[in-house]
Formats: sequence, C-alpha cells, structure tokens
Amino acid sequence: MPRNRRSTAMFLALVLPLFVFVGATPAVAATPTLKISSVTLVAKGAGVRLDYVVSCDEGSSGELHATITQAVGNRIAYGSVPQYKLWTCTGQTQPLSALIPADVAGVPFRTGEALLFAWIASCPGANCEYAETEQVVRIVR
Repeated sequence: MPRNRRSTAMFLALVLPLFVFVGATPAVAATPTLKISSVTLVAKGAGVRLDYVVSCDEGSSGELHATITQAVGNRIAYGSVPQYKLWTCTGQTQPLSALIPADVAGVPFRTGEALLFAWIASCPGANCEYAETEQVVRIVR
C-alpha cells in the first residue's frame, strides 16, 4: 500500500470511531404536556373532579399538583389535591382525573367560573420536567 493510502487508512481508522461516539448523544426528555378537560361539581359542592390529559416520556413518574379557588358571594371556596396524584407515563396521551375537596374552613363550590392552577412533574429519575397551567375554568354539574 502506498504511504499516502496508509496514512489515509490510519487516519480514518482513528477518527471515524470518534464521530460515532460524538454522534451518540443521549435522548432528550420531551417536555410533558397538561390539558384540562373539565371540572365537575361533586357531592353538592363538597369538591370538584378535575379531568385532565397528560403526555410524558414512557417510564417516567408523573405527579399532579392543583389548587382551585372560586368566589361564592363574599366568601371564597378553595381546594387542593390532598395528596399528589401519581401515575406512570406511557409515552402517549393519558386521560386522568383527581378529586379536589373543598376546604372545610371555606364554603362549598358551585357551578360557575373558578381559578385553577395546576402543574405536573414528569421525572425520569432525578431529572424532572414540568408543565403548568393557570386558567379560569367553568365548574359544571
């Protein structure tokens, strides 16, 4: 083999594996998504059922945090998810729901507008990704 060809062959033998190594980057976690489907009055206003749809990376642990407030006359109805709602992500959209009881120090919820703050965490190990929403929702029967 001529010297020039040997040099080229040796160069390629040493450099090509580096390109393969550099090209193998770890998968980046997709940002999770959260969409509120509905908020329904339950137990004569003792709480609401929050229906929502999430998507997150398959195998990740998902968790929901949510609070809702509503003006009822000159008082405030308030509730939050009593313990974080947990699920295992499938990599597809997942319809889920959570019950939010009204705070006993407040008043019962009623149909009408309310302010909802909700966020989810999707955690593949210690690296969590988040999605949140703050919106006016309509509580329905």
